Amino acid sequence: MPAKFEVRISKPAKKSLAKVPIGWRRRIIEAAEGLEGHPFYGVKMYGKWQGKRKIIIWPYRIFYVVDKRERVVKILKIRHRGSTGYK
Repeated sequence: MPAKFEVRISKPAKKSLAKVPIGWRRRIIEAAEGLEGHPFYGVKMYGKWQGKRKIIIWPYRIFYVVDKRERVVKILKIRHRGSTGYK
């Protein structure tokens, strides 16, 4: 079994997560914990978000980056799909 990655959540992502309703929050946390064993599960992003990945937990998106060398997954943002694009 491959070694696990450490999942770190940025302050802006924690702040966004606190505003998410409880039912969705639990699903988002479960998805984030799943990144420990499968960090490349999310979809690669392109353009100005190149090098980052996203997971969709409808209607939310989790934006993150994987550092293979340090074995860390850093969650950058958690956004509702209705928010304006990928700002």
